[in-house]
Amino acid sequence: MGIFNIGKSGNAGKLISFSYSPGYSDMRGAYHRDSLERNDDGNWVFISSNRECHSDPTLVTTYSVSEEAAAEFEAYIKSVNLIKLSKRPKSDIFATDYSPWSYSIVFDCSEVGGNGYDDYSIGQYKVYSPSDMKILKEASDRFYSLKGELISDGV
Repeated sequence: MGIFNIGKSGNAGKLISFSYSPGYSDMRGAYHRDSLERNDDGNWVFISSNRECHSDPTLVTTYSVSEEAAAEFEAYIKSVNLIKLSKRPKSDIFATDYSPWSYSIVFDCSEVGGNGYDDYSIGQYKVYSPSDMKILKEASDRFYSLKGELISDGV
C-alpha cells in the first residue's frame, strides 16, 4: 500500500489524534465529532461529542481505549498510508447548508526529525476512487471498534 513517508516533515512520527465528523445538515446548529486522543493522564480515550440543535448542550461521552488497540490503529493507518488521501483533488460538489464528513489526523514528528506536529485533513469535497472509499470505510470501522469501557457521559 505504500510507505508512510509523505508527511510534511518526511516522517510518520507518533499519532497524536484522529477524529471524524460525519456529514449532516446543520441548519439547526447540530455538531457531531468523535476523536481518539490522550487525556490529561496520558491515557488514550475515545471522545464522542454531539449536539442536535444550537440551543441544546453538547453531550460528551468518553470511553477508554487500550494502549494496544491504539497502537494497532496507528499501525493500520500508517500501513495503508491513509494521509495520502489528504492530497486528493477538490471536487466540484459543494453544499452551503450541510457540514461535510471529514477526518483529521495529527502526528508529532519532532522525535523523527520534524519540526513538531503534522496535521492532515481528509474531507468530503474531494475526488476519491472506489479503493480510497474502501480504505476510509475500513479506517472508520477500526476507529469505532476502539471504544472500550464507558468512562463518563454527560454535558
